[in-house]
Amino acid sequence: MKQYCVISAPPDTYSGYGARSRDFIKALYELKKDEWDIQIMPQRWGNTSWGFLEDYKEEWGWMIPLLLKGPLTKQPDYWFQITIPNEFQHVGRVSIGVTAGIETTVCDASWLEGCNRMDLTLVSSQHAKNVLQATSYGKQENPNEVLKLVKPVEVLF
Repeated sequence: MKQYCVISAPPDTYSGYGARSRDFIKALYELKKDEWDIQIMPQRWGNTSWGFLEDYKEEWGWMIPLLLKGPLTKQPDYWFQITIPNEFQHVGRVSIGVTAGIETTVCDASWLEGCNRMDLTLVSSQHAKNVLQATSYGKQENPNEVLKLVKPVEVLF
């Protein structure tokens, strides 16, 4: 029986995260298509236009049959969510967040909370990884308690 994998991402949008999603999905599909039942839960990305997959059907049309037409009907074995970390949700038995990360010196507390909901976060650069690992906040309700990244983060590409 194949493992069930769902990728929540905006591959059908004209956006940077759309391009990143398509590249990620293509790589994962080529690697695991014989072992996993892979489906894509298409997501919006801001106000960017949809229709990329149909407009570039010759190259990307193979993804169209993988798009979920409705809600999830069972828990995925593997859940990948490609977005910004504050939107990460732990849905699968194994949940992995994929994000470009941040190119400043400190990330928002909600990003740490999002990454901590996942089993693993994959980022685009060593800088993004360093920022997530170095950022921490004292909690208002308990100043002795610190909010920091406690889950693994790795650089993907």
